[in-house]
This record gives sequence, structure tokens and C-alpha cells, in this order.
Amino acid sequence: MDHTTSKNKILVLGRPEINKARIVDAVISQQPLLDLSSPDAKNDDEMGAKTPWELQTRYYQASLEFWVDSTEQLPQEQAEHMQKWLANPSQHDDSTDDIPMDASMNELQAHLSEVVDAIVFAFDPTNSTSFTDILPWARFSKVHEPGVLLCVAVRGAGNSCCGQLAEEDKDAFFKWCVVNGWEWLDLTDTDPETEYTAGRLREALVSNEWANMVATAEEKRSARSPSPIASDDGAAVAKEPQCSAERSEWDGFDYIARSVDPARIDAVHQALFGTSEGHEGDVEAVVAQIRNARNEISQMDHADQSGRRSRAAELALAVAKRL
Repeated sequence: MDHTTSKNKILVLGRPEINKARIVDAVISQQPLLDLSSPDAKNDDEMGAKTPWELQTRYYQASLEFWVDSTEQLPQEQAEHMQKWLANPSQHDDSTDDIPMDASMNELQAHLSEVVDAIVFAFDPTNSTSFTDILPWARFSKVHEPGVLLCVAVRGAGNSCCGQLAEEDKDAFFKWCVVNGWEWLDLTDTDPETEYTAGRLREALVSNEWANMVATAEEKRSARSPSPIASDDGAAVAKEPQCSAERSEWDGFDYIARSVDPARIDAVHQALFGTSEGHEGDVEAVVAQIRNARNEISQMDHADQSGRRSRAAELALAVAKRL
């Protein structure tokens, strides 16, 4: 397959002060993302830079390419529209027709949709105007539906100050992402146990079903030879082969999910959504409850890994039940 025209591109966007090249390096090298806010941090970005990524997992391989580019502050009309959308995240659930967009951007996005299947939008949350740059790509996500959408909060170069961002501002970004199908990754979170890491960014990209993915020899052998697993009565049964790239991601979760009490899932679902049926105004309250539940799980005893995983599975399945 011609990799130039294959839908295997990862678009990485953000203001010039965001060191997007370092983010790309952290994903490819699987190394921790260094502090991008240090005044000494060299910005390696180049306008229109392209970085190849030969991705190999246990189950598949794919030739991918990062396309890095910088955003600019939007015209006033578009910035104000994005601010209103941030205040009302469900504003464009039904239509994107009234999103203000230049004809040249529409044409560019039509071409990009043929090759781009992931967007990583990085912004400095202490600079509120930088989030509005997402508007064209929020429209892109609604119209062209790429496989991966990541909204990444990072400190811009020279902005190492902490405590400047109110929690309600983070909640607004988080809520908008949840409602509009973007995964929120807060890399400014200093909690050492947080799930917000460059590793999670890589995981999201690895789990996508890329157009040019090719099964490895091990995956092909596995598909031909189903492995036996124990049934509830102890007998060995054949496990259905799975050829999807997501198998490695889901097998572990599947095992945990089978051990979760359905009554607990119902209880969590009732706690989150029981009083919100038909009330759009309750979305904010539900998002806050999800955040609180996630925080409670992160504060559990780290030695109790089984308990933490079970609680996380309960929360995930309760939310999935609503979708």
C-alpha cells in the first residue's frame, strides 16, 4: 500500500510555544515526557514537520506518520463561537452547519480527511485563548470522524507556574471533551499515580485500527489456533480467535469485567444517571460525579491492585451502559 496516500497520519497541533516534537518523541521512544515548561527546553518543532513511526506490537505492525503543525489565534468571530461551544458542550450534537469556517480550511480538511485518522491537539490550559484553536478540528472530528481524538493539556515553554488554573476551568475542558468525543489528557497533573501520561497517549494511538495494519506472524498463528480457556464449570473450551488490534488492550479488561458483580454496575449506574434521565442540564453534575469516582479510585491503597481494577471496571461498565 502506498503510505503517502494511506489513512495512517497522526496530526499533532498546538500553538508555537507548545513543544509538539517532544510529545511525538515521547510517544515513539516510550520515554517519560520531560518538562516542556522549562525556559531551557529547546523547542524542536518545525512547521509541517513529518516524523515516521514504524509501529510494531505483538499482534500487528503499521507504518504511521506524525504530521506536526502550529495553530494560530483564531479570528474573533470563530474564537467567540468556540467560547460559546465550551460553555454549552452539546451545542453541535445535531449539526455543524453554523460553525464559522474559512473556505480554504474546509478545502484543506477535505484533503486531510483522506489520510488523517488521529488528531492530537495540545494546548496550555493556563492560556484560555489557546483552547479555542480547537474549533476547526472539532468540526473536522464531527464531519470526518477520525479514529483517535486526543486533547492534551501541557505547559507552554517558560510557563512553569503552578496553581494558576482553577479547577472549574479544568472541569469545563473535561466536560467539553467528554460530550464531544475527545479523550482528555491532563499532562499538567502532578499526581504520580495519574493515568494522564504520555504512555496513555501512545496507548490510545496503538489501539486504533489503522488502515494499513498488517497482522504479525504470531497473530496469524493465534488466529489459526484458538487457545483453550477454562469455563465456569472448569472444563476447557476453545477461545474464539480475535484478529482485532484492540485484543491486547481488551483481554485484561475482559478478565476483570467478568468478575464484577452486575449488581454493583447497576448501583454505580443508578448513582451516576438515575436522576438525569431527560434532563440535559444534569450533564455537568454527571461529569463531576465521574471525576469524583475516578479520584476516589486513585486514592485507594496502591497495594490493593485488584480492588482498584474492579472499581475502575465498575465505573467503566456503568458509563458504557448509558451509551
